[in-house]
Amino acid sequence: MKKYLILCFILVFALTSANAQDKDSDHHHYIGDTCKVGPRFAPQKGDFTAAMVFGRGAYLNGGLVVPSSSAAVSGAAPYENSVDSNNNSITNMVGAEGRYYVSNKFAISVSGGAIWRNTPSQLAIPAVIDGDGNTIIPAYNAVVEDERIDASFSVGGQWLFNTKNDRLFPYIGFALPFDYARRSMFEPIIIDENGSLAVNDLGARHVDITAFGVQAIAGVDYYITKDVFFGFDIKPVAYTYAVSMKTPGPGLFNLEADTNTLSFFAQFSFKLGFKF
Repeated sequence: MKKYLILCFILVFALTSANAQDKDSDHHHYIGDTCKVGPRFAPQKGDFTAAMVFGRGAYLNGGLVVPSSSAAVSGAAPYENSVDSNNNSITNMVGAEGRYYVSNKFAISVSGGAIWRNTPSQLAIPAVIDGDGNTIIPAYNAVVEDERIDASFSVGGQWLFNTKNDRLFPYIGFALPFDYARRSMFEPIIIDENGSLAVNDLGARHVDITAFGVQAIAGVDYYITKDVFFGFDIKPVAYTYAVSMKTPGPGLFNLEADTNTLSFFAQFSFKLGFKF
């Protein structure tokens, strides 16, 4: 419900801005050319746009199974979970995108984000019990060390085209995404079910996923005002190579697995942004 309210608020804000901007002149001069008059909505060389991106999450972390130090190491391969044919949502805010126009027709695009979480470990402390079996000091369970990293970055280029509608700008381009994800755990000395101290992990066990690829992009931007726009884009073709490395403990062999993902017209996104 919160996602729908946020989206409605953004759209209302954009429409309100449109009404406020209607008093502006319909045309402006291109930079460096005081004679040539063009659409006031068209991005120009030196302009920068920033947009919030909505759609399916862009972090690749499918198959992040931390291996066990005492059981069989999972053979789960990395899974490109940012591509899904049946589960996409326009109300899901997945990140931000920036574009810098190096010319009136071409822009460099950058998008991405990163998340890091870390929980330090704490040793278990057994309980203190008197001779009659009464607990004097309660036991303290161990705190499991848990580190999580998710990072997704993409850089690319986009070519802009004019149409008969001076607010509508289709574009085509490419993107080179890079993803990294890590899960690491370390279970220090714990108290087993018999109340005795036990050692499960001699060191941290972890799994890493590294992925990179190439994507073709086709989309369209519609300017509500000269500085506010919304748009849609789709990736007609996208290829991703992902490899995972599982380490069950210090001195043990690693298990490597890789996955190739080729998708066609399977990734969509909605954008709401501003031009500066």
